[in-house]
Amino acid sequence: MEIVINDTNIFLDLYDIGLLDTFFRLQMRVHTVDFVVNEITRPNQAQAIQQLIDKGMLVVKDYPATDITNLYQFNLECGGNLTLTDSTVIYYAKSLTDCRILTGDRQLRNRAEQRGIKVSGILYVFDQLVELGLLSHTEASKKLAALFRINPRLPKGEVETRIEKWK
Repeated sequence: MEIVINDTNIFLDLYDIGLLDTFFRLQMRVHTVDFVVNEITRPNQAQAIQQLIDKGMLVVKDYPATDITNLYQFNLECGGNLTLTDSTVIYYAKSLTDCRILTGDRQLRNRAEQRGIKVSGILYVFDQLVELGLLSHTEASKKLAALFRINPRLPKGEVETRIEKWK
């Protein structure tokens, strides 16, 4: 079973369109880091994530205070405009064998790919949900259109292609 390490934006997007629970039905072991969990501050979103943690469905890598210096150093090594949270996602992915980062953040994607880590975004998640029959074509089309309305930074051409295909 594939391990995926989620960045904050994937959790938020899935929550906002009502697909967070459906996502956790995919044949993936979902991981993240404590920095990502700490970025989820809206009470309803934080509660939903905490419930997944409590059920053992979401594995969270907690970094102790003694690791902070190493994490900051790694963040500097990553360069660019990468946040500390984003660099901790890469740092964690480097410690695992054969995992995939799920993110919508271009900087995180670029830095992770430079390190040979597989990276996919929310469209990969949609493709998996449809392929495994967890989401009908019609529902996928509606949910993706809803997501694009609240997150217009998604690749418009790819979104439109999928919406048309799934209508």
